[in-house]
Amino acid sequence: MNRQLKLFQDTIPDDSVLYIIGNGFDLAHGIKSNYSNFREWLVANNKDNLVGMMDVFFSNQRDVWSGIEQALGEYDEESILDYCRPDEEFDDEHSLSASARVEDSPMTIFQPVLDEFREAYHNWVNSIEINGVEKIYNLNPESLFFTFNYTDTLETEYGINKNQVTHIHGSRLNDDEYIIGHNKYRDPSSVWSDDALIFEQQAHENIITWMNEFTKQYSENIANYSSFFGSLENIKQIVVIGHSMSKVDWPYFEEIIKNIGKDVPWLVYCHNMDDRINTDLFKSSFKLSSVTIKDK
Repeated sequence: MNRQLKLFQDTIPDDSVLYIIGNGFDLAHGIKSNYSNFREWLVANNKDNLVGMMDVFFSNQRDVWSGIEQALGEYDEESILDYCRPDEEFDDEHSLSASARVEDSPMTIFQPVLDEFREAYHNWVNSIEINGVEKIYNLNPESLFFTFNYTDTLETEYGINKNQVTHIHGSRLNDDEYIIGHNKYRDPSSVWSDDALIFEQQAHENIITWMNEFTKQYSENIANYSSFFGSLENIKQIVVIGHSMSKVDWPYFEEIIKNIGKDVPWLVYCHNMDDRINTDLFKSSFKLSSVTIKDK
């Protein structure tokens, strides 16, 4: 018997279980849904230039393709402007036109990269193959499922009724706009100061505004799925599969806890030590009574 399948025989076998599903669930099935697979898809589809530009703009603190969402939140507007700045001496005699070229340069170079990235990401997600994967988890179809995945693995491969599954960041079944982003919203006006040049500050403000469009709109998402969160009062156990328990998704977990209480036990399957550390921090931060960690 598959070891991962056997592990799930100790879960509550009725509709009082809520499964929280992350990308590790798809990866465990051999589905190519990792960010590195996205990069491979871009190269295979002749989008090497987009790969290079993402590296230029978002690799200042990490490898973009090991954590795109984190990298998006770690952008530096000054370095972005420096890259986009016209390759010419500033013309003091025609300062207005020179200033306009600097201010508009991110709009000409940086913003199109963001637009191309969104479109490519959507097309890649739609191209991910899941058909014919082997089931490795013993999931109860009467349970509720809260998934961060865009794919329809639960519905198509496990036969879970789509009404039992909530895709918080969008679903391929509905041709949704997929949510990808970070949790570091910034006030665009915060870059303004008396010491900096106005046209440069305006360029910085524009960059921050565009990057704020990649922030996960937690309040809006939670409000859109208020009926789901409000339906959790009878949940008796949470089972987390394939999620790192990183802070970026804690607002959703907090909303779940508001509706089920702090005494409902959590069973979290961890892939590595980072997952364990995140889970321990999650337990202590929300003062949960029972969080059990198991290795995948």
